[in-house]
Amino acid sequence: MNTAHRHFALIGAGLVACASLAACGGISQQQEVELGAQQAQQVNAQLPMLQDATVNAYVNSLGNQLARTTSRADLAWHFAVVNTDVINAFALPGGYIYVNRGVLEQASNESEVASVLAHEIEHVVRRHSVKQMEQVNNANIGVALACTLTNVCNNQVTQAAIQVGGSAYFAKNSRADEVQADEGGFNTMVRAGIDPHGMLTFFQKLLAEEQRSGGGGNASSWFADHPGTEDRINDIQQLLSQNASQLRGLRTDSQGFQSMKRRLNQLPAAPRSSGN
Repeated sequence: MNTAHRHFALIGAGLVACASLAACGGISQQQEVELGAQQAQQVNAQLPMLQDATVNAYVNSLGNQLARTTSRADLAWHFAVVNTDVINAFALPGGYIYVNRGVLEQASNESEVASVLAHEIEHVVRRHSVKQMEQVNNANIGVALACTLTNVCNNQVTQAAIQVGGSAYFAKNSRADEVQADEGGFNTMVRAGIDPHGMLTFFQKLLAEEQRSGGGGNASSWFADHPGTEDRINDIQQLLSQNASQLRGLRTDSQGFQSMKRRLNQLPAAPRSSGN
C-alpha cells in the first residue's frame, strides 16, 4: 500500500458534510463545484503533488483542450499530477482531474495521455459522482464517497465503506459508468482533433503489463478502479472501426508531449509504491 493510499484514510471524515447535500435532494452545479474545491484542497494537501511548471502546464493545456469541447465547457477545469509511479487517475466533482505521474511515464504519445484525461473528464460531464451522492442518504457517506471519488482507500477504510448503504450502489454502477466515460471520452478526443486510438493502445499496454506482473505491478490499481477493462477494449475497437472515416488526419502526438516527457525524465524518480 503506497503513501497516497494511506493518506486518504483522513479524507472520509471531511466528506461527511456531503450527506446533507444528498439528503436535501438534487445537487446544484454551484454546490458541486464547491464540494469539488473542498475535496481538491484536501487532496492537494495530503497527496504528493508533482510541482513542476513544465509538466503541469502541459497537462492543464491538454486537459482544457479536451474539456472545452464538452457540454460542461463553462466549468473552471483544473488538472494536476500526483507524484506516484502508480498508473491511475481520478476525478472530483466540479472539474478537478488528477492524473498520476505513472500514467505520463507509461504513455508513448499524446493520444494515450489524452485518452486518460478525456475518460476522467467524462465522469465529471456526466456527473457520475454527484448522481451517486444523490442516491444515498446516509450519515456515513463520507467514507464511501472518499473511496468512490478517489479510488485510493486503504483496507481499513474500504472495510468501513462496505458497511455503508451507498457502497453497494456505487459498486453496482461502476462498470456502466466506466463504459459511458470511455464512449464520451472517445467522442471528446475526436472533437478536440486527437486520434482516439490512444485509448486502445494504452489499455492494451496496461493489460499486457498486468498479465506480465501477475496482478502486482504498477497497473494493478488501474484495474481495481476501472473494472471490465478487457470488455472495454473490445468496445473501443468497435468504436474505432465504426468511426474510421472520421479519424483520418487526427493527431496522435505533439511537440508539447515530447517536451513534457523529456522534462519528466529529468526529474527525480517518483516515490515507488510499496506493492512494487
